[in-house]
Amino acid sequence: MSSKTPDIALLSCPGYDRDVVEAKVAEAFRLMGGPSSVAREGESVFVKANCVVPMEPEKCATTHPEVVRAVVRQLQEVTDRITIGDSPGGPFNRNVLKRAYERTGMAAVAAETGAQLNFDTSETNVPVPGGSQLKRLLLCKPIADADRLVSVSKLKTHVFMGLTCAIKNLYGTVPGMQKFAYHSRFHDEEEFARLIVDVVLAAGADFHVVDGVWGMEGNGSVWGAPCRLGMIAAGRDPFALDCYLGSLLGLKEGFNQPLAAAIDRGIFHGDVSKITVAGDDPEPLRARNFKLPTKKSAIAWLPGPMMRRYSSLMLIRPYPSPDRCTGCSKCADICPAGAITIVNGKAVIDPKACIRCYCCHELCEHDGLDLERPLFADARRLFSRSRS
Repeated sequence: MSSKTPDIALLSCPGYDRDVVEAKVAEAFRLMGGPSSVAREGESVFVKANCVVPMEPEKCATTHPEVVRAVVRQLQEVTDRITIGDSPGGPFNRNVLKRAYERTGMAAVAAETGAQLNFDTSETNVPVPGGSQLKRLLLCKPIADADRLVSVSKLKTHVFMGLTCAIKNLYGTVPGMQKFAYHSRFHDEEEFARLIVDVVLAAGADFHVVDGVWGMEGNGSVWGAPCRLGMIAAGRDPFALDCYLGSLLGLKEGFNQPLAAAIDRGIFHGDVSKITVAGDDPEPLRARNFKLPTKKSAIAWLPGPMMRRYSSLMLIRPYPSPDRCTGCSKCADICPAGAITIVNGKAVIDPKACIRCYCCHELCEHDGLDLERPLFADARRLFSRSRS
């Protein structure tokens, strides 16, 4: 048997029972060389969870606290300088962070393990080695200043980028509202995917753990449907993790747009067969009938030239639900294009100004926005009906 460290550790994990999760995470670390291969004694480690919105773990929109807890326990074998944190969507201040940590269970993990929670909202400008969209970008300073960065992501679909996993989780290293400034500047899907790769290169995470025990399918990454996937994965290369886990979900090439951007730039080879995997048998972990976002399903049948010309007319659009919209104005505050206003206590979206980034749909805590398919997008269905 080869002594070479594998690219990925993959373990089956049926649920969030503490003893089971702790054992699986410990095995993942062991297969990848142990905690001492991630951090050295006394080094500072920032554990970056996915706390995109202040929601309970049962919603499956955020990293489950038991997985974060198990990762912290592993790292505490080599250092006691561990900070847990994230930059959630929207304003970036102590009150927002406190609420996010409490609702997602991170505050309880910190209290139990002795790890610190990050409340430092300072920013720093960092270089992007080999950057495509930017040569320098803003990151959260405590993340950039840590000796080691460990990302603990959630395996979910993403309406805009296809998939949230190890790659997309690192966009949370960008502070607060700066995320939406980048969305506004790079609102084309391919441009934004390349930007995310730039963020990954700038953040330079040392290790990744993926919570795929329960994930999300459909119109994620917040308001999709929770689904049991039964796995925990770990590795040092976020592109390899996304590529391999995407293959287990049955995703087609190019669906995960940041991964496709990395492959196009020659950063990652994109060949699943070249990824070495240790741990449990992957075959029982292959997803059956994994539901994808509906955003592109309506235009997939178009020939290439027509898709490039008319796809903007066929992408689904966000629209406020008259029953669920509370008029809280968070969507208006975060909209990168300034396309949302509050009128008579309800959100109103200007369809001409909307750039289809779906930030409003993703970050509304009240599930107050739905996704609407334009009439033109149903042309094939209408045509088929007319012939029947």
